[in-house]
Amino acid sequence: MAIKRCYSLRETINNNFDQVRALADGVVFEFRASRQQDLALRKRILHWELNMRLIFVTRIVLWKYRVPLPGLELPDPVPRAQQDFDDQLAAVLDALADQMEGKPPARYPDLEDAVERLARTVHASVGKEPQELLATRLETFLSLSRRIESLTVSLEQEMG
Repeated sequence: MAIKRCYSLRETINNNFDQVRALADGVVFEFRASRQQDLALRKRILHWELNMRLIFVTRIVLWKYRVPLPGLELPDPVPRAQQDFDDQLAAVLDALADQMEGKPPARYPDLEDAVERLARTVHASVGKEPQELLATRLETFLSLSRRIESLTVSLEQEMG
């Protein structure tokens, strides 16, 4: 049941991304006095939307490690470290959303520190498990986590 809910939410979010793009495309056909300013804002929003979509797609892949799907199981204590990283990521994204709504900027959690803690946990797990397949799976997981951290930090800097 939870997996069906996640798929439903994924579709809703993806449709919302499509709607943002469609609304931004509509700005091209508006000819008000503020046209240049509107087009500049449109360009920024489309860039943010692209980064957010990349974060979203990467989260979908990382979610598959959380379920876990067959072949994507993570050894202890990696799932706990992943949960900590996910919590920090959620806090940063929530703060960015608040900022976009005009709320005062919040102090962002240190996402770089969170991904490094996750990396240390992953590397310690790779050392315990001699299986090459597990090591490759963990390195892929870590690479995706680092990518989502990089995208989020970049978005945070652009929006800040």
